[in-house]
Amino acid sequence: MDVKFINPFLLGTIEVLKKMAFVEPRPGKVYLKETNLAHGDVSGIIGITGDMVGSLAISFSELCICHLISRMLGESYNEANKEVFDGVGELTNMISGVARTYLEKDGMAVYAAIPSVVYGKDHTINHILKTPSIVIPFKTDEGSFVVDVCIKKVSEETRIAKNYQVLNQKTLVNTAEPEKQNKPDSITPAAGVDKKTILKNKLREINSIRDDIVRQLSEKPFMAISQRQLLKKRIPLLDAQIKRLRLDISTMDMLANISKEDLENPKIVTDYQHYDTNKKK
Repeated sequence: MDVKFINPFLLGTIEVLKKMAFVEPRPGKVYLKETNLAHGDVSGIIGITGDMVGSLAISFSELCICHLISRMLGESYNEANKEVFDGVGELTNMISGVARTYLEKDGMAVYAAIPSVVYGKDHTINHILKTPSIVIPFKTDEGSFVVDVCIKKVSEETRIAKNYQVLNQKTLVNTAEPEKQNKPDSITPAAGVDKKTILKNKLREINSIRDDIVRQLSEKPFMAISQRQLLKKRIPLLDAQIKRLRLDISTMDMLANISKEDLENPKIVTDYQHYDTNKKK
């Protein structure tokens, strides 16, 4: 794994926690991790595909994550519970999203699966790539956590249709609907699959996430106000992604209908009323 790809995850972690939990974590010295033992009590894990393949895990001590989620939601949590687990999944998703934004600025198309959460003493994380991962340790005033990254850059020729979810052991805490569990990554670019298909799969995934948020807001009237506000903030962001994807797909459809002759010899319209200039008056 190239160490230069670690920086987006470091910056993404700091940016998300500063904005969402009003905490600025202090990064420590990066090191290589050769075991599958998690360095924490709760871990959020997400698969990564595209030009980069692998997985990201974020492992928190229970004290640390309870403090962070308390700051995020405006509630007081002294021990891990379902709301804390949901917060871990959301943080993992957001940190992955910001890191992928940095990677995209370097010209890479990177996608992510649905995050899962694992809780329990001495739980393990089996990364997709069976290679040592790189760990960035962080400290806060209320405990520590680590960002555990195991990814590599791949060429288009070596991409394969494969489920890039993460294998976990110990207590699994599902943050997605039952029908979404163990679901193959629908946006994994496979050999021979065109870009339009990838975009359509991505659009379907984002629509599904948006629908799930709307369902939660509708079916859980007694949801914590802070959590409800957090979910509501995601809807406009998802709408913007949906709009952009639909526009990209429409553009591809339009370009597909243009003949080679029209591309090589474009007809420039000079009069939009289309008068026949050769017609005798």
